[in-house]
Amino acid sequence: MDLYYDRYLELESRFKVIYPESPNATYTSLLNYSDDLNKPFQRWYRYKEGYSVELVEHLIREYAQRKEGIILDPFSGSGSTLLAAEDMGYSGIGFEVNPFSCFLSKCKLDNYSKKTIELFKDAYENILQQALNKKENYCLPELSISTKVFDSEIEKYYMSVGTMIDDDKIGDKQVRNLLKIGWLACLEPLCNYRKAGNGLKIRKYVKPRIITVEDARAMLLEEYQNIYADLIDKQKSTHGVIYNESCLGMGEYIEENSVEGIIFSPPYANCFDYTEIYKLELWFGKFVSEYPELKKLRRNSLHSHLNGDLSREVQSKSATLDELLTRLQEKELWDKKIPKMLQLYYDDMFRVVEECYKVLNDKGFCCIVVGNSAYGGIVFAADLILAEYARQIGFTVSKVEVDRYIITSSQQYEITKESGKYLRESVVCLIKNK
Repeated sequence: MDLYYDRYLELESRFKVIYPESPNATYTSLLNYSDDLNKPFQRWYRYKEGYSVELVEHLIREYAQRKEGIILDPFSGSGSTLLAAEDMGYSGIGFEVNPFSCFLSKCKLDNYSKKTIELFKDAYENILQQALNKKENYCLPELSISTKVFDSEIEKYYMSVGTMIDDDKIGDKQVRNLLKIGWLACLEPLCNYRKAGNGLKIRKYVKPRIITVEDARAMLLEEYQNIYADLIDKQKSTHGVIYNESCLGMGEYIEENSVEGIIFSPPYANCFDYTEIYKLELWFGKFVSEYPELKKLRRNSLHSHLNGDLSREVQSKSATLDELLTRLQEKELWDKKIPKMLQLYYDDMFRVVEECYKVLNDKGFCCIVVGNSAYGGIVFAADLILAEYARQIGFTVSKVEVDRYIITSSQQYEITKESGKYLRESVVCLIKNK
């Protein structure tokens, strides 16, 4: 094993590191978001990334000093943290740079009157039926693959529904938003593409998949009925706020020493560009309408992929990271920009940790669900690197709980055999001490 892994062993000796096989491991099953996909509100959209509401509830019960206050999620995604916090009586605040994800969270967190809920029901029933008989004129987005997304008849029906949703005749904005999120939730299941790895792939079947217009109508109807049922059964109003902004500017929105707890999962440093993965929703949902807007969105996102602006120069903040990057420069990589991306990714994450420290109350907690990555046979242990930096700026590292191991490519597996225990997802638990 390379000598720089001795550094990881040293860091683990300083921190309380809990492995999945330990009887003290408590988060392993809670990390699995797929268990949530049939639960109220979480079933509105099959979000590719995420963790369970139960994990958030467990962390709040374990670490919160008070039964009230602000729970913050700097990367709110589908809104799991905010939903759980609100349900437990806390006020949720979130940041999400992806406008589609932000819209999804806002729809879940919004409060709806009984009148609005019934207007929503009337609207989706009428629209789904009318679209069978009345084909609206529509324009596909300027996305390069737009004409390949749907089979012809499905496209006509699906886009007719979308055009009716945008119609000014639906005066209630909340109703339009609910119709839109249900419509977008059915986009991928009805189309010829699927999310796979770092983007979209054309679906391939042994036997041709046949989806009829009636199938499309039934799918949309079921989606809308689920949303309606969840809203009818909602027990309490929510007060959560989510900003369609980068969390690096959270200081402009949140006072220092005002937050009870922070729970989040940032994009992992795995070269996945989430604007590419969610580009159908971004374009068809009209969150972007031209490629310069998509480029701007990529530029504002975390440096976890190679498609952003990698020109920024940064100052060293971690000797551990510097050593890893120096070793990486000696390796033959599939893209020469990877070392720079990693340098900027960790600089972004160090800044996020700094901002979290500022806004937390004394004894406030910060829990980070993070995944490690490997390039050129070198494992970048984000859990240990972030824990080390957090302690450097004043946090106490309560524990690092390893919850599952990451399956990497066969090539990376062969060259990381000896250090494979560091290819993992963990929850880094921090406490602020003034």
